[in-house]
Amino acid sequence: MADEEMFQAFLARRGQSVILNGRQVKAYDIRTITLEQFRMLIACGNDSHNNQIRVTKSGMVYLSEDIVGSEQLDDVALCFETFSAYNGYVGVKAAEDNSHVIPLYYALIGNWADGCRHTYIDNY
Repeated sequence: MADEEMFQAFLARRGQSVILNGRQVKAYDIRTITLEQFRMLIACGNDSHNNQIRVTKSGMVYLSEDIVGSEQLDDVALCFETFSAYNGYVGVKAAEDNSHVIPLYYALIGNWADGCRHTYIDNY
C-alpha cells in the first residue's frame, strides 16, 4: 500500500470532528463510514446523558450529547430518535451489541442513500 493510501486509511479510521456548542465532537463522513467506525461512535457515548445520532447536511455523522430531539437542527439533514440516558444505548457495551448497532448502521446508510427521505428515524 502506498504512503498516500495508508495516510487516507488512517484518516478514515480516525474520523474528523464537528463543533457542537463550542465543543469538538468526533464525526465521520457518511459516504465512507464503516461499521467499525460507527461502533466507535456508539462506544464513545456517555450513557449518563441523552444522546442522538445526527448527520449534518454536508454528511458528517456524529453523536450529539444533550442536544437532542428538536434542538438545534439547522444544519442537521437527519437524526435518530433520542437515546435516553441510563438505558444502555451508547457506551462500550452498546457498541458490542450487534442487534443494536447493525440495524442502526444500515438505517443510517440506507436513509442517506435515499436522499434523506426521512429526516427523523425512529423505526429501524
